[in-house]
Amino acid sequence: MDDAVRFSRLRLRNWRNFRAVDVALERRVFVVGPNAVGKSNLLDVFRFLRDLTLDGGGLAAAVKDRGGISRLRSLHARKTPAIEVDVEVTNASGGWRYQLEFDRRGKDDFMPEVRRETVQLLGAEGTHIETVLSRPDTADHDDPERLRQTALQQVTQNQKFRELWEFFGTVRYLHLVPQLIREVQKPREDALGPDPFGRDLLDRVRNTPARSKEARLKRIEELLKIAVPKLSDLQLTVDRHGLPHLAAKFEHWRGQKATQDETQFSDGTLRLIGLLWMLQEKAGPLLLEEPELSLHSAIVRQLPPFIARAQRRAAGRQAIISTHSDDMMSDPGIAASEVLLVRPVEEGSEVILGAALADIASAMNAGLTAADVVMPKTRPEQIVLFATEGL
Repeated sequence: MDDAVRFSRLRLRNWRNFRAVDVALERRVFVVGPNAVGKSNLLDVFRFLRDLTLDGGGLAAAVKDRGGISRLRSLHARKTPAIEVDVEVTNASGGWRYQLEFDRRGKDDFMPEVRRETVQLLGAEGTHIETVLSRPDTADHDDPERLRQTALQQVTQNQKFRELWEFFGTVRYLHLVPQLIREVQKPREDALGPDPFGRDLLDRVRNTPARSKEARLKRIEELLKIAVPKLSDLQLTVDRHGLPHLAAKFEHWRGQKATQDETQFSDGTLRLIGLLWMLQEKAGPLLLEEPELSLHSAIVRQLPPFIARAQRRAAGRQAIISTHSDDMMSDPGIAASEVLLVRPVEEGSEVILGAALADIASAMNAGLTAADVVMPKTRPEQIVLFATEGL
């Protein structure tokens, strides 16, 4: 799958917790660190790029959805307070580099304005071939209102890099909340993009072409039987009100199989179905927030190799995963180059590639796992006091 397009490098300046970030990204990325250091904020960068491309999205909407410039800008920004997002999107033969720098126009103008936007065409090994966009340009100087929007979000401006625009639009985020599915709660009407909490999962299954839908559900059923041996006949049904449901049969002591739907599935079963479904979609990068929640540790330990196998399929997609799980990171197949360690520093947080730390790289090359050498670095130094201090 070397020809699959993916995010291959991320650079940030003044984005939320981070004054500066510059890391390479593999097709499978594990983001680890203590609580409240910015792991979710790091994943949100990729959602932000997606939101620039959506109908009803764009720069102003993406910034507003995140609480405005003041919420996005690092509290530790100094002389250059503008926010910068810089990504490389490549495969084996080349790709693109997109740089966006933005800030509010003035002290009393809270709307975002593009300070710099560039798109470069890259060759193999990330070599620069051509700059296809560089803003501000002459037209921007003649009409500064143009800087209220990125060229990326304008179909009349992005013809030369439409491929990049399309790729950003394929980013998906999943932090499935089972109760929202059971209660048939609809996503926010003003929300940007697909629902991040899985409320649209059943509709996504229903709207998949029949042959592909049946094949995916069959693969999910086979995997679910490992975790839930008495489960069979997983399928999508539609009730008399036109609402979709996931249904399966479960063996019980009476000998006959009882039919259950998603309202009766366990949290772990629902989260696992959602994860397995999304991994099979033919789409771009998948952002997974703590996928280990509600899952048995034995299943969690199998998630990294399962994701790797899914990526080897034609539908394989880049996966960027935040996790606190030692079980997940105990997989010996995880390389140091696949681990991003987010940790607090004097001013905000920093992001370090596991392979860039000599002690981690050498230990993992010698056969130790990320659970052995990386996860201990994510634990608070004073954690032992948590159990000894009273309320």
